[in-house]
Amino acid sequence: MKIDLGDFFTSQQSVFPLDLSFSPDDANATGMIPADMKIKEDGIVISGEIRSVGDYLSLVSTVTVRYGALCDRCLSPFDGELTFEFDRQIVASQKRGIALNKDGEEELLAVEEGKIDLTEPLSEAIALEAPTVHLCRVDCPGLCPKCGKMRDDPTCKCAEKKEIDPRLEILKKILDKSDEV
Repeated sequence: MKIDLGDFFTSQQSVFPLDLSFSPDDANATGMIPADMKIKEDGIVISGEIRSVGDYLSLVSTVTVRYGALCDRCLSPFDGELTFEFDRQIVASQKRGIALNKDGEEELLAVEEGKIDLTEPLSEAIALEAPTVHLCRVDCPGLCPKCGKMRDDPTCKCAEKKEIDPRLEILKKILDKSDEV
């Protein structure tokens, strides 16, 4: 996922708009994309701009990732979308300036041969922003542990049957006796 900055440098503009899309192969090259997320074709879209700020350039963008996954509750496939801010500072490769993000970590992108490579930092950002639990919908009831049907399926009657754990059977007898008194 390389961005060619040749047009930016030759035009002498102070703002260079970005509207790019990348294939999943570019992001998966680093191996940082979670295995349970399958990024759609041209599923990574970067919208924003590169600005000239003194001795360095500033990348300010919004990243949208369209992906497919399996629901962690019901195992049905679904399509999801992840959107987050992606901001970095860009310096010439021979410059050794230090830029710190809000957490005090260095976040620099180096220009090499007129291009910046976003593969690793963008893949890392996707991995950090990706949900840890994938749900097809917020109120997904999941699967019944007894019959394997969806819990909201009207043919599943497992919830109506009250089965008592055999280890706790003695407690039921004690409770039944206390009701008689």
